Amino acid sequence: MTADADAPGPTASDELVVKAHELIPFLRSHSESSERACTLAPEVVTTLRDAGFFRLTTPAKFGGHDLSLSAQTEVIAAVSRGCASAGWVVAAEAASTMLVHVVSEAAMAEAFDGRPDTLMLSTAVDLTRSTATPAEGGFLLSGYCRFATGAEISDWALVTGAAFKAGDEDRVLSCVLPMSDVTVERTWHMSGMNGTGTHAIVLDDVFVPEHRTRQFLVSEVLASDEDERPSYFVRASLTTLAALVGAARGARDVVREKFSKDPAETDRPTDFRGDAAMESPGIRLWFAEAAHLIDSSMLHLTHAAGRLDGIGYEDPVPWLERAELRMHAASSVRLARDGMEKLLDISGARGFALANPLQRYWRDLAVGSRHVSFHAPTALEDYSLALWNKRPSLVLI
Repeated sequence: MTADADAPGPTASDELVVKAHELIPFLRSHSESSERACTLAPEVVTTLRDAGFFRLTTPAKFGGHDLSLSAQTEVIAAVSRGCASAGWVVAAEAASTMLVHVVSEAAMAEAFDGRPDTLMLSTAVDLTRSTATPAEGGFLLSGYCRFATGAEISDWALVTGAAFKAGDEDRVLSCVLPMSDVTVERTWHMSGMNGTGTHAIVLDDVFVPEHRTRQFLVSEVLASDEDERPSYFVRASLTTLAALVGAARGARDVVREKFSKDPAETDRPTDFRGDAAMESPGIRLWFAEAAHLIDSSMLHLTHAAGRLDGIGYEDPVPWLERAELRMHAASSVRLARDGMEKLLDISGARGFALANPLQRYWRDLAVGSRHVSFHAPTALEDYSLALWNKRPSLVLI
C-alpha cells in the first residue's frame, strides 16, 4: 500500500508531542534535581527551549507555533509524563504569553519579536502590598507577587492587579516588564511541584511605559452578576490541567515499566516481583482501572479544550458554559487522582520510596490539583447554581 500523496503531513503539535515523548527519560532523570533546587534544572530549561516548548502560544509572525488550545494540552501532557514540574512551567508560559495578547500588541512585539522562545510568566500582586502611580509616559509600580511560576528562569513577566485611581474611577493595571526589573524572593518550598520554582517577586517603583499596560475598571473585574467573561480565564486553567493529567500518565508509565522488568532484578521498587504480579488477575484489573481512569481524565480535558478552539482570547463565554467547563476540569482532576491512588495501591509501600519516581508524580499531582482553578467544592456549587440560573456565592472564572 502506498501513502496517499494528498494525506496531510504531521502538524507542528504532532512533532512537538513526538519530541516530548523522546525527552521523557531525560526529563524524569532531572526531576529530582529540579525538585531539590526549587526551580527547573538549567539543562532542562535549555532542552525545553531548544525543542520549541516555550513558543506554544507565541504568534506565528514572531516565529511561534500559535497552537490551538487542544494542541497545547496534548503537548503539555506529553512533557509532563517526563516531569510534572517541567510540564507545569511549559503550561504557565503558554498561558502567560496568551495573556500578553490581551495587554497590547506593542508589548507582545517588544517581548517576542526576534525572540520566539522568550519565557514569559504571569502573576498577580497582593492588593494590600501594591501601588500603581501614574507617571509621565506610563506608571510607577510597586508590589509583592506571591506566586510566580518560573521566577528564576523567565525573561519577562506579566503582572496584574495593581489598583489605582483615575479620577473618580477605581482601576486595576495589567503590565508587561522584563524580569531584570524585579527581585525574586525564594519562597517556594513545597511537598510537590517544587521544581516549578513558583517563588515570589518584588517590584520597587518599577517604571512601566504605557504601551506595555492595560487598564480595567474594578467594577468590571469584580462584577459577580456578569454573565459573560473572556475565554482567556478558562483557557489558562486548562493548560495547567494538562500538566496534571500528564503527571498521572507518567505515573502509569512508571508502574508499567516496573512490573515489566526482568524478574531476576533484585532491586525492586514495588512490593511484588513483576512476573508474579502480572499473573495476578487482581493486579491486572486494578491496573486496567487505573489506566481507564487516567484516560477518562484526558477525555474531559480534551473535550473542554476543544470547546474553546476557534474562540478568540477575549471572546465572551457565557456563565453556564464556564461552569460546565470548570466541572469538566474538576472531574478530570478527580479521575486523575483516583487513577493515581490505584497505581499506588498495586505498587505497595515501595512506591513511596524516595528513589521511586512514582511518589514524585503522586506529590506533584496532589499539590498541583489543589490550585484554586480546580477547587472542586466551589466548581460544583457554581455549576449547580448555573443550571438553575442562580447567582454564585463566589466570583469564579
